[in-house]
Amino acid sequence: MNGLYLGNEFVSFTELRNSKQPHLRQIASRSTVAGFSSLNTVLPNPDPILKKLGKDIQVYKEIKAEAGVKGCLRRRKSAVKSKAWRIVQDEASLETTERINRIFKNLPLSRIIGAMADASFYGYQPCEISWAYQDGAWLPVDIQAMPPDWFFFDSDNRLRFKDKDAGQDGLIVPERRFLLPRQDPTYENPYGEPDASSVFWATTFKLGGLDFWVRFTEKYGSPWVIGKYGKNYDIEQQQILLDNLSSMVQDAVAVIPDNSTIEIMEAGGKSASSDAFEKFLMFCRSEVNIALLGQNQSTESNSNRASSQAGAEVAFEIALADCEIVAEQLQTLINWIVDYNWGGIAPRFEFFEDSNGGLEQAQRDVALSQAGLKLSSQYFMREYGLQDGDIDGVHIQADNPQQSFAEPTPKNKDDFVSKTADELATHANPYLDDMVVRLKDIVSQAQSFSELQDSIVNAFDDLNADEMVKVMEIAMTLAELKGRSEI
Repeated sequence: MNGLYLGNEFVSFTELRNSKQPHLRQIASRSTVAGFSSLNTVLPNPDPILKKLGKDIQVYKEIKAEAGVKGCLRRRKSAVKSKAWRIVQDEASLETTERINRIFKNLPLSRIIGAMADASFYGYQPCEISWAYQDGAWLPVDIQAMPPDWFFFDSDNRLRFKDKDAGQDGLIVPERRFLLPRQDPTYENPYGEPDASSVFWATTFKLGGLDFWVRFTEKYGSPWVIGKYGKNYDIEQQQILLDNLSSMVQDAVAVIPDNSTIEIMEAGGKSASSDAFEKFLMFCRSEVNIALLGQNQSTESNSNRASSQAGAEVAFEIALADCEIVAEQLQTLINWIVDYNWGGIAPRFEFFEDSNGGLEQAQRDVALSQAGLKLSSQYFMREYGLQDGDIDGVHIQADNPQQSFAEPTPKNKDDFVSKTADELATHANPYLDDMVVRLKDIVSQAQSFSELQDSIVNAFDDLNADEMVKVMEIAMTLAELKGRSEI
């Protein structure tokens, strides 16, 4: 039987089985969407600023040199470059981890990390890897950040290089030759989200406003020199007087006819206009700080300590996001190195807060050691910046950590009990001997058992209770000490 009739339609068992499997072909794509030409290989950058200007990412390079933008970018780069990094073994082999650690220490990571951090400004930052066969393995000897405007993405979101011999379609970059840090890339926008688009207009207006402000300052910031000429002055004589006034502004010396007058007037009533320029420029600078640092409290003069601290925390969170972009690409590099040479599981790259062996970390390490965790010499050398030969070894005494909270135990329990028992006998013997002598006398004189009982009761009615209390105190002390010793 090959199938079933469902109503008037025959459905085969093969179709029923296929209907339960996931659909593997991509439905939504540029090649299937209406209105998109599959013949167009180049995928334009959808950045709204670049689309309106009809230009490429080169315009963002021009505003990068502006002082406010450059200062914010320097802060963000420094926050990433100042992070300490390490290679974490996880499930990788110790030998592979150590080799990766040596490879990364030979790379100029400070420069590489700083170059990759530009991905947040441009949206994407292609970095070409230079491979070489050294020490029996394929190793990256250098990583260079290339100009982003040399590259573009195609309709399949593949990175292409604008090769002069490849024509309009460009050249698809070889696999494992480029690292591509990007900020928030999507299928619609593989170029990433550039921070430059958020500061472009503020920086452009700021530069334009600064130019007008300089002109305004030149015009109204200096006193005006006004010359008055007589009625009989013709155009030539007026020009001579004007030239003399210009010379006077430069040299403070002028020669004029005796029937001419000169007045020096200060520009008044223009402070409001000057304040408007300044407020506009400060607004543009604030917009740049907010876009690149997430706040402007750490850069404005009217901020207080609390607002500056809160702003610094926001900048710290942005720095962590930048670190994740770089760490992801460096992890990709590690995966390629391991796959090229040794195979297996690759170690993990991570940034971390370097305490430089501070008191807080030292106290934590002591607590971990007392809890029974054995810390290796490699850990101490890495975390505390020690060098080979600084330590001979690490001795962790954590076999019995609960001793920090327990009562001290005597070296020999039997000796302690024997000694205490002898002291008890020494103190108790005088009282016991007296009791034994008196009991012997009563027993020898008794005629019957009932008489013996009565005699004992009558004989010990006058027993010294204080003396018996001393005996009982010694006995109770021994019992308590013996109980602690057993515990």
